[in-house]
Amino acid sequence: MPETPDQKQKRQEPEKLGLEEIVHLANRIGLEFATAKKESERLELLKPTVRARISIRIDDGKISETRLRRLTETDQEYVDFIEKLSDAKGESERLRIRYESYKNLFEARRSMLSYQKAEMKLL
Repeated sequence: MPETPDQKQKRQEPEKLGLEEIVHLANRIGLEFATAKKESERLELLKPTVRARISIRIDDGKISETRLRRLTETDQEYVDFIEKLSDAKGESERLRIRYESYKNLFEARRSMLSYQKAEMKLL
């Protein structure tokens, strides 16, 4: 099976990437990060809604608020939702770290090139 451009870029050693390639990678990963962060924040905002919907389903009017809360938070639907939220936050954080790494690599490479240019002028 042929290698995709993403797989090729992941395989490339960071030392061999040029500034333009780093910018493209940082941009692509930054956009992925933004999308993942949006999903993570959306799920976080839906957390009380999901909890309330489950509480409404469980509540028969005869159980205490404390018991209702425990039943709601141990309901499989809520546990699945929390796992999905956790996965979304994890993915967002993973992409943020990759994005920051490429930004740092770009800055380091740019500084190194500036230093090399200045060094060449001295010779």
